[in-house]
Amino acid sequence: MDELPENMRALVLHEAGKPLSFEKVPRPRVGAGQVLVRVAASPINPSDLAMLRGEYGLGWPYPLIPGLEGSGQVVEAGPGLMGRFLRGKNVALAADKQGLWAEYAVIPASRALPLPPDMPLAAGASSFVNPLTAMALVAEVRRAGQWCAISTAAGGALGGMIRRRARQKGVKIINIVRRQDQVDALRADGARYVLNETDPAFDTDLAAMCKDLRCTMAFDAVGGALTFRMAEALRGQGQILVYGGLSGKAISLHPGTMIFKGLTVRGFWLSKWLAAKSVPQMLLLTREVTKSLQGGFAETQIARVVPLEQGASAPAAYENAMSAGKILLSTGAYKLGLPEFQPGSP
Repeated sequence: MDELPENMRALVLHEAGKPLSFEKVPRPRVGAGQVLVRVAASPINPSDLAMLRGEYGLGWPYPLIPGLEGSGQVVEAGPGLMGRFLRGKNVALAADKQGLWAEYAVIPASRALPLPPDMPLAAGASSFVNPLTAMALVAEVRRAGQWCAISTAAGGALGGMIRRRARQKGVKIINIVRRQDQVDALRADGARYVLNETDPAFDTDLAAMCKDLRCTMAFDAVGGALTFRMAEALRGQGQILVYGGLSGKAISLHPGTMIFKGLTVRGFWLSKWLAAKSVPQMLLLTREVTKSLQGGFAETQIARVVPLEQGASAPAAYENAMSAGKILLSTGAYKLGLPEFQPGSP
């Protein structure tokens, strides 16, 4: 194995809301129970955009390296059985104290998921945030004894995973999008219940669907006025799980709806949901995600691969075209298994 460098290249955020800078920084050192991963690729997710704005709940100190999930190869392990097992293996990984928009990352061995030998590193890079969120939200519907939910931002990657996961579990999804072309695309994909929130009849149609399907749950990735509109449409004793704020606006609710319909609105954070799982439960979840990354509910559409050194402008590009697919930041260290893409190609 090649000698490890003292320094590494990384995208660094010095202050919330400020531009990213491409820098050379010290390579992190591995400790007991940890592994050092040479990063292959890391996607840009809405949660990463929130971190760039200083609105994500992890509270990492500045300067920080963003990037909450990715893939790579374990090149060094600290003392511990799990680390020794992972050494030399391709893994999906979730960030710990610093992110993955860098050439190397140190994480607890428990945050590394071994990938099957035939799985491309591009697919493995999106193993955590979106697939586990889709599984968790659909599981919440089942746990509540319900069989229908509203899903906002349904035209994006996560919306598609929620829809496919719900189909597996027999849950009906009312998909909310913002454009007619998204309505057409979802219907062509087999979605039965699709509404355009910009349509003049949206509120009436949503209320009618909720009544017909006895829908009492909603997954809210948008916030703002859309939360109000879903609350008005849901059946009595409804629940709204807020897991994002893509609108950038405060949630709007009517007091009477809260009081007389018994509506509950609560936040959903994947990290806390996972923290409540036992080790056997986590092993089952990660095994199911691994199986679903290729051709299953968790398959991710990749719109563009950008070299790390050109990545400072990539978050803005992703924010402007989220429904087109993921942008992957590539370190160039490994082949990603995407022959149709050249790094930086549109």
